[in-house]
Amino acid sequence: MPKIYIYVLLAMIGACLGSFINVVALRTLSGDDWVRAPSTCFACPRRLGFGENLPIIGWFRRGGYCACGDRRIPVRYLGVELVLGGLLPLAFWQLDLAVFVSFLPFILMASVIFLTDLESFIIPDRVTLGGMVLGLVLATADAPGLPSLQQAVYGGVGGFALIYAINAVYKLLRKRDSMGFGDVKLMAMLGVWFGPVSLLPILFAASMAGAVFGIAIILLARTAQAYQPDHQSEWGADRAPIKIPMQVPFGCFLVPAAFGWLLFVPHALLA
Repeated sequence: MPKIYIYVLLAMIGACLGSFINVVALRTLSGDDWVRAPSTCFACPRRLGFGENLPIIGWFRRGGYCACGDRRIPVRYLGVELVLGGLLPLAFWQLDLAVFVSFLPFILMASVIFLTDLESFIIPDRVTLGGMVLGLVLATADAPGLPSLQQAVYGGVGGFALIYAINAVYKLLRKRDSMGFGDVKLMAMLGVWFGPVSLLPILFAASMAGAVFGIAIILLARTAQAYQPDHQSEWGADRAPIKIPMQVPFGCFLVPAAFGWLLFVPHALLA
């Protein structure tokens, strides 16, 4: 089979997995059953049909609105399907087949973490702890691309200790937490999957990305404030205040940094 067909197939599978990840993340936060419960409309309990469940196509087919047309579907749902649809072919292209298969569960779990942290500043224990257990099991089985069991344990302990220590020092100096405990467990999970050598590069990349994003948010907020009318005028009477998010979940930077480590660092460093 020509490779282009494999990439197209993986893109379709990735989009379907992206749709599934959307459901898992949403229902993990709400506490609903994401295994047996059928897909329903955002605004009413009507069950979605096959055409409405199609990834990407279903979103455009409904014009970005839910089945009954009363509520708009957030564009991030489409974004997740597009990103996973591109990420799987990229991972297949960059990684050996055996490494790709080994890390596919990690990609899916990390995607759930990204979405829940982005949505509600929550990193579910069932995902991070489950990810650690699965990583240790695969390391024990000498799965391709994963570190040895000893290095996986060192990585998990090191990741936990690294973020915990940074947060403890920050709290001592600033009297408040710099990160949630979910970030501590997420870093431990990354250490299990990638080993201790990955911890500082992933943390550095995530911190730099977070700093750039934070500076951009501050500049955007200042620009918005400059254009915000000081009083009710003919031009500003009906203008709603511009809201700029000032808090950024750190897990949303750790996950892309981990993906970058997986895809673009030589495999010898992963072992």
